[in-house]
Parts: sequence; structure tokens; C-alpha cells
Amino acid sequence: IEDRMERFPGTSLHGSLPCTDWSTWQQVCEQRYGPDYSEELQARRDKSIHLLRTFLRLADKCLRLGGSVTFEWPRHCLGWLLADLIHFIAKWQLHTIAVDGCSVGVVDADGQPLLKKWQFVASDLRVAEALSVLRCSCLKGSHGVIEGTVTHKTGFYPVRLCRVLLSSLFGEFRMTPSLPRTNFTPPVHQHRVKEPLNTVF
Repeated sequence: IEDRMERFPGTSLHGSLPCTDWSTWQQVCEQRYGPDYSEELQARRDKSIHLLRTFLRLADKCLRLGGSVTFEWPRHCLGWLLADLIHFIAKWQLHTIAVDGCSVGVVDADGQPLLKKWQFVASDLRVAEALSVLRCSCLKGSHGVIEGTVTHKTGFYPVRLCRVLLSSLFGEFRMTPSLPRTNFTPPVHQHRVKEPLNTVF
């Protein structure tokens, strides 16, 4: 990844790490299953922190080379409280955006919309503005319940969310790139002589 970013400055980098170990439900599990579970959870979290630090190192390099960075975790994920991530967001002044899954077609097996609550951070204002409109407009009480096997399925990005994210990276709706400027060299030959204009009255 580093080699590609160096060869193609301006690369766009997106990160989304497994979030199970940072779920707020882990607090319930620790109370229910005791110290042994907490020790096992901490070991898993240490691996997650290693992955996050690797991503942040790559993201830092990406931004220094003129690229753009996005990162996503569930909105209430405890991982957002990690000092490394907070420092990175503040350092690069990233935009924070809430996205609701029901606005991009996240539904259960019966077609009921699911209020999957994502949170993105983005270095590019254009990306932030494109994602910021993806909020819930469903009627109150119309959402299904995210639990059991449904939870795993909501971890995948719907096609509409992917299209919004990618088009905001590559769609030029805010500005139009200019053509490359080159020095003008006049032609060596002269213009042809204009023919007399025959006007009939």
C-alpha cells in the first residue's frame, strides 16, 4: 500500500476495521462473564489497536502525499474513544459524519428498514457533504430490530453507500479541473489569403 501511494500521490484510502470487540455490549459481557472474559477481550482489543495504528500510519502518509482518507466505525463504537484515533482526527481536522443505514437500503429479511448507525470521518469536505445527506427519513416505529444474524449482515456496505462514497471522491460536482497549461508556439506558415467576398445586391 505504501509503495502504491508513493507511485501514485493523491491516492484515496478508506479504513473499516472489525468492531465487535469495541461494541457497547462488551460492557455487559464483562459484567456477566467476569475477569477471564475481560482478559480475553483485552487481548483481542490489543490486536485491534495494532490494526488501527497500522491504518493511521498509512493514512498519515496518504494525507502528506496529497491524498484523501476516510474511516468508518459504528456510531457508538467504543473504539472512537481511543487516544490514537482522537489525536489523528484532531491533527488532520477530519470531518465527522453520521450515516443511517436505512437511507441507503439496509433492510431485514422481511424488507423492513434497519437503522444501522455508521459514523465516518473524512479529510475531504466534498466526501463529508455527500455522506451527510444519508440520514433516516423513515416513519417512527418502522425500523426492524438489529439482532442475531441480522447484526452481521448490517456490517456490509450497500451498493448505494458505495456509489455515494466513490462518486464523491471522483465526481467533480464542486469544481471543474482545468486543462494543462502549455506555452503557445505560433505556426511557421502564414494564414492563407482571404478570398474576396462577392456580395450580390
